[in-house]
Amino acid sequence: MPVLVHAADRPLGRALARRLKEQGGQVRATAASAVGLLRAEGVHTAACDPDDEGVLEAALTQVHTLVVMLGGLGRADLTGLRAEGLAAARAAGGADIERAVLVTVSGADVGADDGLRRVHGEVAQAFADLPLPSVELQVGLVVTPALRDLLATAGLPAELRDRTVAPVAPAALVELVVAVDAARSSAAAGHLVLSADGPVRGPLETLLDRTPAGSRLTGRRVPGPADREALLAQLAGPWWSTDPHVPDGWALFGVDPAQG
Repeated sequence: MPVLVHAADRPLGRALARRLKEQGGQVRATAASAVGLLRAEGVHTAACDPDDEGVLEAALTQVHTLVVMLGGLGRADLTGLRAEGLAAARAAGGADIERAVLVTVSGADVGADDGLRRVHGEVAQAFADLPLPSVELQVGLVVTPALRDLLATAGLPAELRDRTVAPVAPAALVELVVAVDAARSSAAAGHLVLSADGPVRGPLETLLDRTPAGSRLTGRRVPGPADREALLAQLAGPWWSTDPHVPDGWALFGVDPAQG
C-alpha cells in the first residue's frame, strides 16, 4: 500500500515524495501548486489546499501511511498552520489508514513558550488521540535555502546569533522519514515521539548567509515586524531533546544524521 505525502508542493515534501519514488515505493501526494510537476515525476497527486480535509481524506483511500511535515518557522500568524495540521489529523481519523508520520519542531508542546511549538504540540496531540498508530519526529533546525534567506534578512541581534543550535540537513531528514516509512510495524495504536537533533551543535552565526557587501537580496524573503518578532522567539529554542525518555530517531532507524 502507498504512502501519501501531504503538501508535497513544498520543497521538503517534494524531496520526500521523490526519494520515496526512487526507493520503488508507491507514492501519492496532495499539493496546492506544482501538481503537474509531481505527476510528471510519477507521483499520483491530488490538487488541494493543505487545510482541505475532504479532498485529503478522499486521497487517503487505500493508503498505508500519511506523512505530514509541519513548518511555520518565521510566521507570526499561525492560524493557517494550525488549521491545516488539525484538518490532516481529522482526515487521517476518517480514513482507513494504518499509520501517520508527523514531523514537528524540537520542543513541540502545547505548553511551549512560543506559538510555533504550541501549534505543533496541539497538532501532535490531535494525532496522538487518533485510534491508529503515529510517529512524531521532533526535528532540530532544518537548514533549507529558505531558512538561510530568512536569517540573512531578519537582522538577528548579537545575543541570538550566539544561540547554540543543532542544524539538520534536509537530505538527512528525508532519509529518516523514508526509513520510518519502511519500518511498517504491526502496532494497532500508540503515539511514538522520537528526537531528530542535528549531529553538531554550534552558534546560529555559522548558519547565516554571509552575503558579500553590495550584493543584491532580490527574491529573498524579508520578514515584517510581527514575523521577525515571532522568528526571534522561535529561534530561541530548544533545538534538541533533553528528555531521556525520548528515543533518538537516527539511532533507532540506522540513519546517519550527518549526510547531506
